[in-house]
Amino acid sequence: MKPYGEGGEMKRILKRVHMKGLALALMIGLSASVAQAKLVPKVDNFILFADQSGSMYMHHEALKQVKMLMAKQILTEMNGQIPELGFKGSLCLFAPFQQIQAPIVFDRGKFAAGIKKIPEDQDIYGRLTPMGWGLSYLEPMIGSLSGRTALIILSDGGVNLGTDPYQEAVNIHNRFPQVCFHVVSFAEEAKDKALLKRISGIASCIMVEGGDLVKSKPALEKFVRDVFFEEESEKEAPKRGAFKEDTIVLRGINFDFNKFDIKPEFKPILDEVASKLKKNPEVNIVVEGHTDAVGSEEYNQKLSERRAYSVYEYFAQKGVARSRMSTMGYGKLRPVADNKTAAGAALNRRVELKVVK
Repeated sequence: MKPYGEGGEMKRILKRVHMKGLALALMIGLSASVAQAKLVPKVDNFILFADQSGSMYMHHEALKQVKMLMAKQILTEMNGQIPELGFKGSLCLFAPFQQIQAPIVFDRGKFAAGIKKIPEDQDIYGRLTPMGWGLSYLEPMIGSLSGRTALIILSDGGVNLGTDPYQEAVNIHNRFPQVCFHVVSFAEEAKDKALLKRISGIASCIMVEGGDLVKSKPALEKFVRDVFFEEESEKEAPKRGAFKEDTIVLRGINFDFNKFDIKPEFKPILDEVASKLKKNPEVNIVVEGHTDAVGSEEYNQKLSERRAYSVYEYFAQKGVARSRMSTMGYGKLRPVADNKTAAGAALNRRVELKVVK
């Protein structure tokens, strides 16, 4: 792309700015003829889920600020940066559970008003942290949403009451595989940080330090972008429904132990992929099946082939030509997560698509 005007000084300035990642904003302001960036949503829904337990109203020892006040600052700035792309959003607290904003199409003004309602001063002692119960209370809401959901948890991870929050999060992911657990951590103790990291790792989602988002505007902007949207140049944008990746991980298509059947919750994801395949007849795919590490190599090889074939057959029934598809099983040879944990083993029981043009 050429900068507006041919002056050498202008070109040198734009080159330096581009290297800093800011060229897009300048180019939009300088020339209407330069391709602008299109914002493409990564999710359909989001839930802002803030911890209001007693410990969140204590000072963070290293950051010297009240954790809840930092959380409110982050939520306020996030609200100003989330683009209005038709997301359905809600705002809830836990410890105790409280719904401040029921799911609605994202409205910046209404969410600003909701964030202001979060108390800035509450009793500290005697107010425990049942995060697991809080997560379980979200299940009916999550079940009412359609599509991909970003659950953004702001917490210090100091759980001391109720059910295991990690297991509750696993249960939610098993029922609603299109949920991603993103975490903004204010944890100070190693065990609390480890818990929050495990939760964010269930679906390979994002965990960031709350202090980093408070101190760095670029870090907050990156977090919002990584969770909510991606930028796509209109000149470089593929035609609607096109495939950009060489290998596509079908997030949410994680088979039960020793199973290869297509479960009902898989179908919306597979239907979307089948639709894209039919819109892109130049694309062929290899459906690749994988397993966890339990059992012999021979057994897992056959199981991975069955998983690949079940997805292959589903696409064929949806109108994708069989001549455009082939299958491959890799057994337990290519794990993407730690097989020593239940969540990791579940992520390994998957199918991926290799795109061949």
